[in-house]
Amino acid sequence: MIFASAEAQEYKIQGKVIDSENVALESATIYVETVKDSSLVDYTISDTDGNFVIEGSTDATEVNLYISFTGFQTYKKKYQLSKNSMINTGSVILKLDDNTLGEVVVQATKAPVSIKTDTLEFNAASFKTKADANLEEVLKKLPGVTVDKDGAVSVNGKKVSRVLVNGKEFFGDDPKIATKNLPKEIINKIQVVDTKTKSEEFTGKEGDSENKTINITIDEDKNKGYFARLTAGGGTDERYELSGIGNYFKDDLRVSILASSNNINSSGFTFDEVFDAMGRSAYSFARSSNGSFSINGNSFGGGGGVTKSDNGGISLVNEWDDETELSANYFFNRGDTKTRTEIERENILPDRTYFNNSISSSEKKMTTIERDSDLNFNPIRLRGFLFVLI
Repeated sequence: MIFASAEAQEYKIQGKVIDSENVALESATIYVETVKDSSLVDYTISDTDGNFVIEGSTDATEVNLYISFTGFQTYKKKYQLSKNSMINTGSVILKLDDNTLGEVVVQATKAPVSIKTDTLEFNAASFKTKADANLEEVLKKLPGVTVDKDGAVSVNGKKVSRVLVNGKEFFGDDPKIATKNLPKEIINKIQVVDTKTKSEEFTGKEGDSENKTINITIDEDKNKGYFARLTAGGGTDERYELSGIGNYFKDDLRVSILASSNNINSSGFTFDEVFDAMGRSAYSFARSSNGSFSINGNSFGGGGGVTKSDNGGISLVNEWDDETELSANYFFNRGDTKTRTEIERENILPDRTYFNNSISSSEKKMTTIERDSDLNFNPIRLRGFLFVLI
């Protein structure tokens, strides 16, 4: 029997990035990849004087150092690593990317990571995952990005509060809708920026550095698709549960549909699924310790007795240009709760004993409907109602 093990190599690479006229290049992207499979090891950027330091540990004994800067040819050099390698590249001169030659053969690799002013950008194709991976699995491969067991995402210790797709909200404000459903093959770049309010976006002010937004860019020919979930179950005493949720997107059109029916006091959906499907029309909500919740007065699950509930809803968002946007929502909820109570009581007194039996029953029916639409012509906004038959 043969055992093999690889010892992590501690390394430190430092140097300076300049151009042919000895001018320091600030914010050049420096990254290290393994020679074996081109996996990203680590990255950094140069400071105002062009200096950089990149250090860490890797199982690889051979790595490639890349230095890239817009308008210049990418610098590449291979290094052998041993235990506690200390490498000083000295001044690295980047050459201008001159495309005026009559005949050129370009051989280049796309940088797995780049930093542009206030944006950290990852090239999704540079990070190896299984064939059917989703966005969440790609995020787990990115350096500095963590995903906890509940699906919450952090970048360098800062919470990610929003995930946008091509700069637009994707089925509400919950990042997990995008991270768990978008397939890797449609993703081009993953950009990380500070979260900004609408006012900060309009005025160009800096956002909240403690709160991050991830923007997923999708190639135009791949900006379409759908994802869905269907649940069905049955049991004794004619108990059953049915629920389904479907989402469709194409360019600027997004449609979300959900429906459920059960007689086991179940909501049929998680709070996040209903809240995100309602989007901007979800203005009030409450949760209970028994797992039930309500949004805009529509109750989902819980309660005493046996409840037969039917829920349905549709949310639609479409944009025609930068100035015209339609947002429409319709939600229907019907509950039929039956309660039956039987009490058998024995009363023991000094001189006698007697019994008291009682039976009571009740039935409560409730139907709620939520309709809302928002048609926005910049800078004029019109509000109204959308009626949908289901």
